[in-house]
Amino acid sequence: MAIDARALLALTKVSDLIEFQNTLSADGQRMSWRPVGDNDNNLATINMSSDPAGGVIERITNALDAVLEREWIQRGEPTNVSSPRAAVEDWFGIPDGRLGPIPTKDLRKYDEIASKVEVTLRASDRQDKPTVDVRDYGVGMLPEEFAESILSLNKNRKLRKLFLAGAFGQGGSTALAYSPLTLICSRRISTDKSVNPFSFTIVRFNPGNPNVDKHGVYEFLVDAATGHPFVVDLPEDEFPPGTLVRHITMDIGKYSAVMTAPTGSLWFLTHNYLFDPVLSFRISDERKENGASNRTVTGNHRLLTQGKYTQYSRSATLTFGDGSVTLTWWVLSAEGENARGRITQYAMVSKPVIVTYNGQKQGDFPNTLIKDDLKLPYLDRYLIVHVDCDSLDAESRRQLFPTTREALRDTPIGDDLRNLVVETLAGDSELKRLDKERKQRYLTQDDQGAIDNIRRRLARRVKAFTTGGGTGRTPVVQPPNDSPPGPGNRIPIPVQDPPTYIRITNQQPRKIYEGRSFTLQFETDARPEYFLNPDDFIAVITPPSVGRYSGTTNVKGGYGVTYFRASEEIEIGTKGEIALEVRPPRSSSLSTSVAVEVVALPKSAGPGPGNLQMPNINPRWVSDGDAFWLDNQWDKSSVAFVNEEEDSIDIFVSADNEKLSGLIARAQRLGEKEVESIKNVYLEHISFFALLENIKGSSETGDGDDGDGESGAERSLYNACETICGIIDSLFDVTTTSAVAKEAS
Repeated sequence: MAIDARALLALTKVSDLIEFQNTLSADGQRMSWRPVGDNDNNLATINMSSDPAGGVIERITNALDAVLEREWIQRGEPTNVSSPRAAVEDWFGIPDGRLGPIPTKDLRKYDEIASKVEVTLRASDRQDKPTVDVRDYGVGMLPEEFAESILSLNKNRKLRKLFLAGAFGQGGSTALAYSPLTLICSRRISTDKSVNPFSFTIVRFNPGNPNVDKHGVYEFLVDAATGHPFVVDLPEDEFPPGTLVRHITMDIGKYSAVMTAPTGSLWFLTHNYLFDPVLSFRISDERKENGASNRTVTGNHRLLTQGKYTQYSRSATLTFGDGSVTLTWWVLSAEGENARGRITQYAMVSKPVIVTYNGQKQGDFPNTLIKDDLKLPYLDRYLIVHVDCDSLDAESRRQLFPTTREALRDTPIGDDLRNLVVETLAGDSELKRLDKERKQRYLTQDDQGAIDNIRRRLARRVKAFTTGGGTGRTPVVQPPNDSPPGPGNRIPIPVQDPPTYIRITNQQPRKIYEGRSFTLQFETDARPEYFLNPDDFIAVITPPSVGRYSGTTNVKGGYGVTYFRASEEIEIGTKGEIALEVRPPRSSSLSTSVAVEVVALPKSAGPGPGNLQMPNINPRWVSDGDAFWLDNQWDKSSVAFVNEEEDSIDIFVSADNEKLSGLIARAQRLGEKEVESIKNVYLEHISFFALLENIKGSSETGDGDDGDGESGAERSLYNACETICGIIDSLFDVTTTSAVAKEAS
């Protein structure tokens, strides 16, 4: 009896697929099972991923590669295409191979391309485990090619095809671990007028005999007569060339929600993990209980670039190793409902720095980079950074990216990349301006005299703690050198063609430190695109031994930043000059220069040699309804929060905490002065404890939290609040009487 391919393609549940297999056997089909990768010991390789999302993304990446490979074959297998970006620009007309810059109104012209890969959620045996289809209309496979391609392990068939995006990782094989059964169907394209066969297989996990086998094996169904997947008669118009991978009842964890949900959904999964894909593709949800829907995925890079909630963005291409990386950063608006939670649509709160290769997420860096390294606490949860490693050299990629793609390797190269991110963003003065602007939203008018007294006492207590018996760390750093105001305070400069000037705006001479990065800021009326082309813009360092040029940000409104690194072991006192030169086509060159001088790196955080600077601590009351209260979703149990900047520390303390409110109600029966006395005593002690928690937290390693649930620091602060309020309550008469007497005297 012939196999019914149409019935097979309609099956989406485990029970149905098992029944189909039983029917094959009952009909006399000669079946056999072959180990995936032709390796009986394939369990460890397939089970190596701890995140089901990774397997889904690998399937989609393979599908996109299949589309690229089909186009490559149909174009005569050209040998001059060096990357997936170059391929999609040449073959599909996507400018620079990037979806990010394409305006929404122009995206429809690429709809046909997006339809070449479709990811669909279908009903299965369980509501929380949908069946996941990944269907591409790409190159497809012949029956004998399954074992050497989609069901291979550790094969190198993509290494010499530079136009394909897949390189690192185990392909989609890790996804097999999250489905009890996987159906794979395919038909290869034909280069003539013939029609290649439709073939299929089913992948299962065979636990083996526990009395004999140490572990089971993943295996796929084959025709015993050929040793390859079954060939079935099915017209080409019912299954056009390409491949369908159907993971039956797949455990996709937290991503099984309604497809269009901003988090915990297929929408979030695909946009987050394929942050900047080389091609767009379609996703849809066919589960009846969720209502049918479909969307086009273009990646979070494009959503941020074109998004209405992006207040500010910048990018820079910088030298790294023997290649380069491109950094793009976005600041989300703080206005509107749930602005503080908006970041969750684009990245994890605790990991907002995303590292990609060929658009696929390879790892990330934690938000401590923003809060601690850059000292931009008010941009935490608003700043997202993309580190594009498409042009990274091969050796750096090898050291950075493991095959699981779940995290970056802990290597010196990874540390260097993180430092590059910090140095680049530190050179953008607009970020500092935006951080201070956000801070102003939270400032309220308090009794400045009482606050100043508390500030001084806190500063002395913290200084005593950090210099003797404490952590040995003072919560303050050297204030930054004066830099020109950010773009937010500057008038945009109209473009002139031909341009008339370029001018470095840093003070002369520019002080630099040996082995450290530094920036030069400039203004110009030249076209922004000149600064992206090495033929139109150069930086000349005299003598060359002073350092090297790293890259330039995109010029916005006539203002730009160039990045340099001073040479290692250059002598203190060395002087030189750096010139920036614009060479517009068919026009005279323009240049500007600045003197540079190598100076000694400061060895203390204070104004005097070897002295510690008195910490600049600012305790601030926050009341129910204030901007800080609303943005941070505080309630009556909230206690305090510490934000540490380059030159100050702000401690936000709840004035409406439930424990404190009880003490204030008691003091109100005595008078206004008694109320202020209780508040001031509480403010000083809870601020000091919050500072100690912040110092302790900064000295510990970790990736931070996602802002979900109660952290250890919050629990400690709540316990401290109970203790302090209990002590004040037991000494209530002494506290209020002594404070009033002190004021009267």
